[in-house]
Amino acid sequence: MIRFLILCTIFFLLYFGFNTISEFDSAVNISVLDYQIQTTTFTLIAVFLIAQLLLMIGLKTIFSIFDLPFIISRSWHKRKLKKINECLLKIISELIMGNKQKSLEVANKLLPDLGENCMEFANLVLAESSSSLDVQIQRLRNLVGKKNYSIYAAKRLAQIFFDNGRYAESEEYANKAFNENDTQPSLMIMLIRIYAKTAAWNKMIFVISKLQRADRKLLEHYSEEISGYYYLAARDAVSAGNDNEAVKFLESSLELKPGYLDALNLYTELNVNINNSASLLKILKSAFISNPCFEIAQMYIKCSRSSVNAIYGTLAGLVKPSENNALFLAIAAYLGLYDKVAEIRQPKLLNYEPKS
Repeated sequence: MIRFLILCTIFFLLYFGFNTISEFDSAVNISVLDYQIQTTTFTLIAVFLIAQLLLMIGLKTIFSIFDLPFIISRSWHKRKLKKINECLLKIISELIMGNKQKSLEVANKLLPDLGENCMEFANLVLAESSSSLDVQIQRLRNLVGKKNYSIYAAKRLAQIFFDNGRYAESEEYANKAFNENDTQPSLMIMLIRIYAKTAAWNKMIFVISKLQRADRKLLEHYSEEISGYYYLAARDAVSAGNDNEAVKFLESSLELKPGYLDALNLYTELNVNINNSASLLKILKSAFISNPCFEIAQMYIKCSRSSVNAIYGTLAGLVKPSENNALFLAIAAYLGLYDKVAEIRQPKLLNYEPKS
């Protein structure tokens, strides 16, 4: 509608212009060399406008001829890009649907047509789709150092090498990813596992401290696993004859998992040797609250210098005996408190008188 109005306006202006010119039209004589040309002002203007129009058409035709190779190339490039985009969407959709083999086939067909930027994406697809470990590693290595894929590729390589027991290479790539982004908690967990496998305990402690500052909730989520690593570090320290360092490792372990029996047994043994009973009893109390069981109660009884009644009273103050009848029955019997045994076996009944 707008175009129609514009055309109407142009025709109206032309009509009005020609009528105006025709009213004031006059004869014009033009001398060119020995030739005399007689015409009118209207004809002269019309010829000039037609000449201008023909010149513009001619120039546009010439430019189009010169631009023809570029136009053909651009048209071919557009068709190629359309084909590549369709293939990329096909690759992504097959990956999402779990058809890795189909995705791999499409990606391999697409490789000859891809540019440098798309090649990085193709390497990623081929790495994730391939069932060959060597192909995965090679493709992911091609992505390390690339702007958009480097951290992911390094993390994947670290995980692949870790899963296959190649811990030195796993550490290398995990550190590459960590150096590019040292705030990713998932990377920290991976490094903690690697350092635990390689017994690099000081490095492990450094990464755990960073994780504690970065994501306390994630540390709590993995507390049982990390507690186990501290226990392994303590055992290594004991083997090396460094009991004091072992105690520190065990305290860190029990801070994360207070009721960890293996760590408690070793901690009790070491603290008895070091004669650090106050710290030991405090740890055992926390452990008993976290995991009320006879094994921890027995450790506490052996380490405490209090009377049997005082020991029983302390343990009964930490958890409710009424909710742990069997446990406190065993504790009372172990301590030789037979009045407590009888009390637990025959709890006092509330006086009850039926209404008349």
